[in-house]
Amino acid sequence: MKKKKLSLNKLFQNNKFLIILSLVISTITWVYMSMGTTNDTSVTISNIPIQIELPDQLVNNGLQVFSDTEQTATVTVTGSRAVLGSISTKDITVTAATNGIDSAGTYQISLSAVKTNPSANFQIISTVTPSNVNVIVDYLRETSFPIQENVVYKVADGYYASTSLASKNITVSGPQTEIAKIAKVSASAELDGILDDSTSATADILLYDKSGNRISTDLLKMEFGTVEASISVLPEKTVKVVPEFMNKPEGLNLGDDMLSVEPSEILLAGPKKVLDNTKSIKLESIDFATLSNKRYEYNDQGINIPTDCKNISNSTAAKVVLDLSSLSKKTYTVDSFKVSGLSSEYKADVTQTNMSVTVIGSKKELENLKSSDIECIIDTSDQSGTVGSVQMPVTFKLKGTSTCWVSGSYKANITISEK
Repeated sequence: MKKKKLSLNKLFQNNKFLIILSLVISTITWVYMSMGTTNDTSVTISNIPIQIELPDQLVNNGLQVFSDTEQTATVTVTGSRAVLGSISTKDITVTAATNGIDSAGTYQISLSAVKTNPSANFQIISTVTPSNVNVIVDYLRETSFPIQENVVYKVADGYYASTSLASKNITVSGPQTEIAKIAKVSASAELDGILDDSTSATADILLYDKSGNRISTDLLKMEFGTVEASISVLPEKTVKVVPEFMNKPEGLNLGDDMLSVEPSEILLAGPKKVLDNTKSIKLESIDFATLSNKRYEYNDQGINIPTDCKNISNSTAAKVVLDLSSLSKKTYTVDSFKVSGLSSEYKADVTQTNMSVTVIGSKKELENLKSSDIECIIDTSDQSGTVGSVQMPVTFKLKGTSTCWVSGSYKANITISEK
């Protein structure tokens, strides 16, 4: 009787054998996986937020906790693979022990961790890392500070630049001890190249103490961290400063011995078109009718500059010295009157027969001037319907001289009536 040899090829071609083999392999795999998920393992959970709560008494007194960053902690937990595969930072609560805090100050407080859900199927097997944190307990303060411009740049020759900030003030909030350190708020930026046209830049807000040291903003909240700085770049031009006069005799020449102006010129910055049309700057008017043969000093003559221009000479007023002491004066009695400015609906009769007036001029001119050369002109342009006997201001016209003037304020009596 011949023994039949077992053939592996025939065995793996048998469908019943293959089904039985598959069931055996599946059973072994299931058993292995089941055994793996029931074995405990450990994982490290990071970036767990730290909860810091002050005692109610301190909170009611207005104290708060300040820290430079959002503080987080790390712990190690153990449990089955299935449980740990779904665990997150929300499942663990890390708290700080604040029961020893009783006033404002800087504290180092210890940390502890517990399961958020006490019945969760995992265990915390390590201490919290870090084991303690530093916090500042203080009152919240909010203060507004002026912003000082500190934008650095170079300007081309013949040009002037000025900087303006989009915001002049900034509000900073944080612990009152940190707020109290702030002595200066600066908008700082540095531009490359040489400027010959207007531009803008973004300036960083920096805080400094009274010693000029930078203050960290980690514990502070600023209204904004940058501010827009506009740099206006304008061409420059030097122009003369010229006194302005009213009622000055046309022929009177005021030489250097009689007139001086300080400053005699200023530096302007402005649009090119405006500067091209500006040859000089005129001061506030000086009325010769108020002047006698004396020396006068005007220390605060306002300097009037053109619109859209800037006076960059740091001179907002000029000093004018007008020395008329070399001239003479003489009193005349005049009787020649003329009425001007009267409406055609009215008529005027001069009731004043003569008037004494003081004339200033050179000695030679005054010797040649006669009373008949002085005409009194009564100005009725402000009459405004007034009738009756009134006084009206008088101006004068001098014949035969262009260097003398009448000094003083005068009025004449006239009667105005309707025609």
